[in-house]
Amino acid sequence: MVAAFSYTACTKLSLLHPSMVAQIRPRTTQKAFVVTNPEQDSTLEVQETETLKEEQSTEKMKKQPTPLRPVEKQLNVKSKGMGDFGGQWLSSVTRHVRIYAAYIDPETCEFDQSQMDKLTLILDPTEEFVWDDESCNKVYSYFQELVDHYEGAPLTEYTLRLIGSDVEHYIRKMLFDGEIQYNMDARVLNFSMGKPRVQFNTSNIEGGGDGQPQEDA
Repeated sequence: MVAAFSYTACTKLSLLHPSMVAQIRPRTTQKAFVVTNPEQDSTLEVQETETLKEEQSTEKMKKQPTPLRPVEKQLNVKSKGMGDFGGQWLSSVTRHVRIYAAYIDPETCEFDQSQMDKLTLILDPTEEFVWDDESCNKVYSYFQELVDHYEGAPLTEYTLRLIGSDVEHYIRKMLFDGEIQYNMDARVLNFSMGKPRVQFNTSNIEGGGDGQPQEDA
């Protein structure tokens, strides 16, 4: 069911830059450290307060999901561009996340690698989890956020692996938060992200099984 769980986003990763790992840096919040005299402690406190407000504002912005900007569906897509790379393609493949630098038709699965300005995400191809529109869109939104974050980075398999790894961690978080669950009807069921968590009701155990306290003999 590749067609059911795929998303294609436009990317601005650079094909011109050399494959240099040093060019890819995680986004960090810039902070200014100021050394002041004891008489200037009040100035430092004001700066710390302003920095805290900026960080809180940044956290609020991070909580807002990135709007989806899927590529418009194309017609009559044909597989092409593979010969230019000797039958290989730029990709990052993990258990639940497959990312390709190409446009993949969601219905016919035709693979057009000549459109390397697009990244296609195939989500959970083995259907290990149960997905609905909301949970799928959360993953797609996070994927879109990562694509935007790496704008200007070299288009290499290393960059795609960074994105894929972050998406895998995000899926794990969704599982632990109870936003998705294992598909018990999956063809292969091995709980790759840990066994399901089961909550027990201990009230019956403490009360002797019927919810009433036991009387002493």
